Amino acid sequence: MDFLPHIFCVLYDFHIMRKEPQPRKGIGFMNLLFLVVIGWFVYNAYQLGYLDKLLSTFESGHSFTSIEETTCEDLKQSAIGQELTNSVSDEVTEVMGVRNIKEIKRNNEELVCRGEVLAKGNYNTIEIKLTDWDGELFVQWEVSY
Repeated sequence: MDFLPHIFCVLYDFHIMRKEPQPRKGIGFMNLLFLVVIGWFVYNAYQLGYLDKLLSTFESGHSFTSIEETTCEDLKQSAIGQELTNSVSDEVTEVMGVRNIKEIKRNNEELVCRGEVLAKGNYNTIEIKLTDWDGELFVQWEVSY
């Protein structure tokens, strides 16, 4: 029993003398560098227009930047899912699909496309216009019942 106090003393001294691991230095700098690189990529993607379609899904606008670069296929895709209101009966219908879209008119101020729209199980004629109004682009969907 004489050796027991010595064991506790040695264990106690070992615990005090044990070197605790130091926190790693430089990890904060690496995190900051990572965030700066990610921010740079997002900023450049935004400047180049890669995020326009993504942002347009959260906004009520559209992603068209010019009439010259827009096609009737682009306008067709913008019509799908739109809820259109009949001005006579105030009936709201959702555009389920568009087919046979053709370009009717194109100039510097307007692009007009016409096709068939599937809404409520019926095919009707849809006319989609992309208009430049004092530098701002507006899209108009018009269905004839």
